[in-house]
This record gives sequence, structure tokens and C-alpha cells, in this order.
Amino acid sequence: MARPFVTFIQDLHICKFTAAILLLCLISLAGCAHAQYNVEDVEEDEKDKLEGNVQNWAQLIENYILQLASDGLKTSHMQSFYDKANYSMESKNGTETVQRVKNSLKNYFLMKLQAARRIADAVVKFHDENYIIQEKHTYTRLQDLPPSIYRDSDIPNRLPVPLSFSPYFKQNVNLNRSVVKISDEVPRDSNVTINTVLYTGGLDEIFRNNTKEDSLLRWQYFGSKDGILRMYPGREWDTNFAGFYNDYDPRVRPWYIAATSGPKDVVIILDCSLSMSGKKFDIGKAVVKTILNTLTKQDYVNIICARASHWDEVGKWHVFSTDVLSCQENRLVPASTAHRKDLKEKTENLKSGGTSELGKGFEKAFELLSSKTRTGCQSFIILITDGKDTDGELVRCGPGYYTRSGYVPGPICKYSWSTVWDKVAAENEHLTPKARIFSYLTIDDGEEFPGRLACDNRGSMKKLLSGNNLISQMNNYFEFLSSNTEGTNGLWTSPYLDAWGLGLMVTIAIPAVSKITNKVIGVAGIDATLEEIENLIVNEQWGSVYAFLINNEGETIFHPLLKPSSNLVDDPIFIPISQLEQRDGHPEAFTEVEEAMKQGASGHVRIENAYRGLPKGDFADGVKLLQQPATYYYTALNDSIYAFAFNLADSDTTFRRTHEPNDKLRKNLPTSYFNLLIEYNSGLGHAKLPGIFEYLEVKTNEKKYPGLRVTYHHSSFMLAPKCYCDPNSYLFDEDLANKTVTAHIFMNGRDPAKDCSEGSIFEKNIRADVLITSQIEEIWKRRKFDLLDDVKWTYIGCRSGTFRTYPGHRSRRTYDPTKRPWFHRTMTNPEKTAISTAYMDAAGVGKIISISQAIFEGMPVQTRAHCDSVTGKKPGGCVCQADEDCISGKCYISAAVGYAIDRTRCASEKVEAVTGLDILYNDFHASVYTRMQEEDVRKSCRRTYRCPNGEEGCQTRCYLFDNFANLVTDPMFIYASNLDERQYKRVSLGKKEEIGRASCRERV
Repeated sequence: MARPFVTFIQDLHICKFTAAILLLCLISLAGCAHAQYNVEDVEEDEKDKLEGNVQNWAQLIENYILQLASDGLKTSHMQSFYDKANYSMESKNGTETVQRVKNSLKNYFLMKLQAARRIADAVVKFHDENYIIQEKHTYTRLQDLPPSIYRDSDIPNRLPVPLSFSPYFKQNVNLNRSVVKISDEVPRDSNVTINTVLYTGGLDEIFRNNTKEDSLLRWQYFGSKDGILRMYPGREWDTNFAGFYNDYDPRVRPWYIAATSGPKDVVIILDCSLSMSGKKFDIGKAVVKTILNTLTKQDYVNIICARASHWDEVGKWHVFSTDVLSCQENRLVPASTAHRKDLKEKTENLKSGGTSELGKGFEKAFELLSSKTRTGCQSFIILITDGKDTDGELVRCGPGYYTRSGYVPGPICKYSWSTVWDKVAAENEHLTPKARIFSYLTIDDGEEFPGRLACDNRGSMKKLLSGNNLISQMNNYFEFLSSNTEGTNGLWTSPYLDAWGLGLMVTIAIPAVSKITNKVIGVAGIDATLEEIENLIVNEQWGSVYAFLINNEGETIFHPLLKPSSNLVDDPIFIPISQLEQRDGHPEAFTEVEEAMKQGASGHVRIENAYRGLPKGDFADGVKLLQQPATYYYTALNDSIYAFAFNLADSDTTFRRTHEPNDKLRKNLPTSYFNLLIEYNSGLGHAKLPGIFEYLEVKTNEKKYPGLRVTYHHSSFMLAPKCYCDPNSYLFDEDLANKTVTAHIFMNGRDPAKDCSEGSIFEKNIRADVLITSQIEEIWKRRKFDLLDDVKWTYIGCRSGTFRTYPGHRSRRTYDPTKRPWFHRTMTNPEKTAISTAYMDAAGVGKIISISQAIFEGMPVQTRAHCDSVTGKKPGGCVCQADEDCISGKCYISAAVGYAIDRTRCASEKVEAVTGLDILYNDFHASVYTRMQEEDVRKSCRRTYRCPNGEEGCQTRCYLFDNFANLVTDPMFIYASNLDERQYKRVSLGKKEEIGRASCRERV
């Protein structure tokens, strides 16, 4: 595409918008023409005219957005309701809060531990009883087992019935029966498989009793050493794109590995020589991948491809070298998801070739095992080779020479294994801990070399004839690891992504060890989701307080600056907490907090210059850093590897809290309706709240709201999980009618609000926000302005988690307004109007643009004397002349009590809520581009005209984009699928232009 010859950028009054909204006009060749022309060819008067029009368009767009916000949000009315609200001063003690959360989590973890212990104990009992009598059963085929014992997740007619949807498990399950999942590599009709299914059949009763003891249990399961899983509740296994059931081997899952092997350092030496070509090399690479799959982030690993250069039979020199595959060539790397993925890809790309030069490989292996980055607990070298001491006719260890009779090739390589044995013995003598060597011989019979290496170094050797069922074939290695298991007390794993669809998990895993054989039978596991743990901690937050959770290595499990655990699509990469709480190692005092948490201590530390980050919108938009005094209150969770902390600013210790409106005002407030509108039509709804459903006139599938139920008579309120004293019970309570009736009666009732400790269902301050925000409903309903038809939703999200929206409609139960990008965007710059880029509406109406403004905490009462004594920017409640006079950046006329009530005063420094509206992207786009047209200017936006060089095809392209260079408007967004946010959400201007150039290259 030819270069643009005129560019105009006009700032849309930056001071009024959270993000600098810029209008960019480019004049360039439309399509993919290749004509060339010069800037000088453009007539100056025409260029000046277009520049003036760009400035005018920018002003028109700014006015449109601000008018839409003013007429649509009615922010001044909502602000006045909070200014006139009653507030009281309250205080909270950080130490008491931390202890309260610790007690709650201690019970949470303890109950999971006890449940897993019951499963492991039962497995040992059933196994050992079966071990004595296993020869007495007559079953020869798995399918002959009775359904009471054998239900199979991979065979439709063997599934337990019925399978009913459970929101707690997010899929169809059977709560009466478990199912068996057998790895594809395991022979289904073998005696071992049948015996395992038989003796684990008695676990169903244990599973059901565990659920009675703890209603918040997730998956319960037992994975056997032979690759068989029994899990509860029963479910059908998930399938791949072709409709086949996905494979699952419990022995390679993080929970199984963590329970059956401690931290270890592993170096894999793969013989990459020419003699390994073909099936042998395929088996070798499969062994590498199998070992990588059975490592966790607590382990350290690296891979060596061992070989050397050589001549061939015609004297040609072939260059090869012994290479370490990781990008870190001089040390071991943690076996994290990222490192394992990298090593697998590099192993897959290897090609066999070179000599069997294994001496250099072992030399590098011992260098790696001696590096500083390692666990230092157990050292292993895994050798994969064909054991041959020659690589055949094609590999020569000399250049050859010419005689009168012709060319004589160099000698065929013959390797002296004794040299390698001696070198390994010498190196291992000085290594602490000494390395065990496990050798795997691929197909051939060269057992002498790998066999002696293993025997001399406390390992063993196995011959592999195929790449199938490798975990069973390599049982010498895996059984050694499991025999080295330290006790059967169990441990909590690091978080990983649940293979069964429940998001990020931690598991309490307990090895089951036979009392007869003293060998590991398998591992019992109980899952806990990070979402549940987060809810228990976050539920205690208030004001600007935030919490975070780390493990005993200082890695962050959750933090408000990280993407929520429920949004992850792969195992997480853990970020050190120091990277989130410090900048370039400062403040240094935080290191004391981190070290104390890692050591399992409790306490608190005040830091005068603590950092605090506020998300600027979406997580990809970065954070706004604040530096202010704060106190960290922290403690460890004794029955786990975790510790958590609360960060309290000074203003969070003593703070203002809203009160519910007084009786006189409440008489005039409208009734507030819970967002589950259809539940007013339930039997309980009609019995407890007769006539309400009919009164609401709930509409279904309106043209403006396809697929939704809405009421135009009223707004509706929704409560985020943190509004409930027990957020986890709320999230998984399926009695929606009772939930609706309970919320409706309480929010509209007069019973005194109680603290959670007094048995309340709701947090104490929630009803105040519901009642205060109800006053805006009539004002929203009476709006009449030209742009109203463009508005889809109008809403207000409170800091407490209360959410009110008009028209009334249902929100998803996990919805939390304080976690939405529009809320973050406004909170970072509350004095400005925020506008989003296009994104998919959470309610499902399509692509939308959000415009939002802050509602400040009610204006505090100040005295003239205090305000006059303040130098610099004024605090809330003091008289001001302009926004820049105030700490909050907001100066306005307020109905709040105080001196100089008839003059403009500064807003409070705290934000109480954010109010916003959504407009369909297509409507917003049309309104913006309508304002960028001038009939008498032939170079208006999207106009096509003759180029200065006389050719046809020039066009003016106009974009609206934010200060991250993300497009707010683009004509292609109109045609983008609503379901594919990649086509319109956070599309950068650079990406847009690159796509255009690529499209042109394809067509040319």
C-alpha cells in the first residue's frame, strides 16, 4: 500500500477523558494501488481546510461522548444521593482480620485433608484384602464386572445414570456413583486392571460420606500405580475434535507426581548418534517426553543430546556436537510448564546423526548437577541409548587416504566404554548427593555399556521394545521414586489447571502404601479450587484493602494485579511476589514481609513508602502506581504451603461507612428487585411475594435484548459473591427461588442489618448501597434525549460489590462490578470520563462501548478554619475554584452539609461507586462517523477520490484510538463476529495497518 501523504491527529480534550482519545486521519491510496506521489502535490488550501475539519470533527465527537454521559448517566444526581447519605466512622484491626481468615482457612484445608486420608486408608484396606484373595475371582474380562463396581467414563452404556448438570462441578455428573478412567496405554482386560477396578469399587461409600461431612468438596479420586483412575462424582469423559475420548493417565498428573516423588534434579542424556536412527530414536524421544511429563515445578531438569562429528565412507566431514537443549546451557532449569514445553519442542525437532560420543555427554551432565540452581535433594541421570559400540559403515573416526588402487575410508568408529565408566565413577564420587543412573536400552542388545553404568551407580536398566505404555515399561525408575516417598501424611500441590474443567486447582494428595508389600499402590486426592480460597480471603477486604496469597517459595498464587484464576487457559507461570510489591528492590522493607511469610511466621510491618498498583482497565493495560504508607498484616496457613497478607493503607484502619437511609426517606424509595426476575414466577416467589412477577411485566427476547428477560418498570440489583458472608455457599446454592426471595425481603425490609459474626447472610453495609442507589431508578426511567435509543444498559457498581442496572435483567452469579475493566479504568482517574474500546457484553447483547464516571464517597464535613490551614491541594469538603485545586481532582456544587454550601467544594478522595452505560458498538460507530462528514469537502472520512498524480483510488481513513494506541473505532469492527473478540477488542493501530498491508501483499 502506498504511503499516506497527509496525517492529522487531533486530541479530544485529554483533560476530560481517562484515556487520551485521539482522532487520526490518513490520506492514502485506497485498495492496493502502487502509484507514487509527493506531499508537495497536495494543494495547501485543501490541506488547511481538511486540517480545520479534523479539529472540528474532534470537537463534535468529544461533545457527543460528554453529552451521552451527561444525559445518560445522570451522575450529578447519583453523587447527590451519596453526598446526602449518613456516614459513621468505623475501625478495623488488621491482626484480628488476619486471624479470623486464618481460622476459616485452617478448617477448610483440614476438612479436605481428613477426606483424602479416609480415601487413602480405605484403598490400603481394600487392596490388601484383595491381595490375599485376588486369585479366587473368575473374571477374565472387564466388561463382565457388575455395574455396581464398574462404571466406565469412556463407554456410554457403562456410564452411571442419570447424569445431571451440577453448577458446582460445571458439567453433568452422577452424585451416587464413581466412574473408572483407564489410560489408553493400559490393557483393559489384564488381571491387574480387573483387580484394581474390583478393590476400588468399595470407595463409592467413602466418597459419598466425605461429601456429607464437607459439602464443599470438589473432585475425589484415587489414581493407581497401574494407570487406572476412580473418581467421584461420576462423569462422562471429555472428547477431542474428532469425537474420541481424551486420554488420561493419573501417573503423569501433578498431584500424583508430587505425592510419589520428592524434589529432584534430573539430567536426561539422549544418544543422538546415527545408530539410533528410525524407531530407536522415536522411542528415545518418547522416553524424554514421558520423563518431562512426570516432573513438576519443584524439580530441576535439563536434556543433553550426546554425539560428535565424524567423517563418512567417502571422506566427507560431518559436524555434530554434544548440546544442552535448554536455553540455559550451564545449569538446570525449574521444571515449570514453560521450560517443559520448550524442552519437549526441542526434543521433537532433533534428528539423529553423529558418533556415539557419550563421554562428553556425561561430562556435561555432572557439570549441570553441580550447578547452583538445583534442589540438592536427589540426583538422577537418565541414559537413553542403543548401547552399540559402533555406528556402522557410514561413521568413520578418520579422514581416510588415497592409494594407487583408490580411496581407502578411515577406520570405523569403535568406542571404548571403559573410559566412560571410569570418568562417570570419578565424577560421581565428588557429587553430593551422588547421582543414580537409570539406563534405557532401545531395541538393540547392547546391554553391557548401559547396564554396567546403571549397576555401578545405584540404578537399574530396562530394555524398551516400543514406545507404548512407557510408564509401565519404565517401572524401575518410577517405582524407585515412589519407594522413596517421604511418609504418607500428604501434601498440598502447587496450583495447576484442572483437567476436568474446574479451573485452577490445588490438591491434597496422599500416597496409599500397602501394609503387606510396603509399596505405593497409588495416590488419593481431594481438590480445592483457587476460586474458593480467594473468596474466603477476599471476602474480608474493605475500603482500599487488598490481599494476596503466596507459597513458601515466594511465588504469587493470587494478587489483584494478576489475571483471575478462573480466566486461565493453561497452567500458570508464577510471579515472585517481590515483582508485584516492589520496584527495583524498593521498598526494601517488603523483603522482611516476604521472608517472614516464606518462613511461616505471623506479624505485621508498616512501610512508609509502600507501592500499590491499580489496574488501568483490562489486565493488558498495565497499572497505575501509587506510593503511600501501608501496613502488611500476614500469616501462614499451617496445614499447607501457603501464606497470605492484607495490605492496609492508613485510611483503611479508620474509615467512613454509609448508613441506610432514615425512615422518612425510605418511605419514598422504590422497591428494589433482585436480578433473577424469573424466580419471582416460582412457587416460592408467588407464595412469599404474590403479584410481583405480574407487576414487573417481564419481557422475553425483546428486539433490543435478544435472548434475555428484562423489565422496563424497574432496575434490578445484583450482589457479587463478596457481598455474602459465605461467598462459596452463595455461588453454589442452586435454590435460586429462595435466594431471590431472601434477598428481596431483606433489602426491602426493616430488620436491622447484622454483622456476619451475628449470623447474617449478607455483609452489613450491602443494604445501604442497594437503598441509596435505588433513588436513581426514577431518574433513569424519565430520561428523554436523542441518543437514548442507542443506550443498552445503564448501571452503577459499588465498591461493596452491589450492582444496579436498568432495564432490570439477570447477571451471571460470578459477576463482580469491581473486577470489570470499566470499573478499573474509572478508579485510576476518577476525575475523568472513561471510555472503553469495543468488547463483548457480559449479558450477551453483542459488541459494546462503555462510558463511565466515578461517584465519590459522600463529601465530608469540613470547617473553614481547617480548609484555610491546608496548603496545596484541598481535601474533600473544602471550597475550590477548579478541579485542579482538589486532591480528588473534582470540584463541584454539592448538597452535602458543611460550610459554604452554595459554593463549589472538593469531592472526597475516595470513590464509592462507578456509574456507566453501554452502547452497541455499531450505534456508537455510526454516530462517530456521521460527525466526520463534510459535504463540501471531497476528502472527508471514507471518501474516495482522484489522487494528486491523476490516478483514481485515494481515500481518507479516520480512526479513533486511545492512549494505548488501541482502536476505539474501525469500519472492520462492524463486520467482526461478536464471538471473536480478537477481531475488535484491544486491536492496536499498528496491527490494523499491518493487516491491511498483508492483505494487499496477498492480493498483489
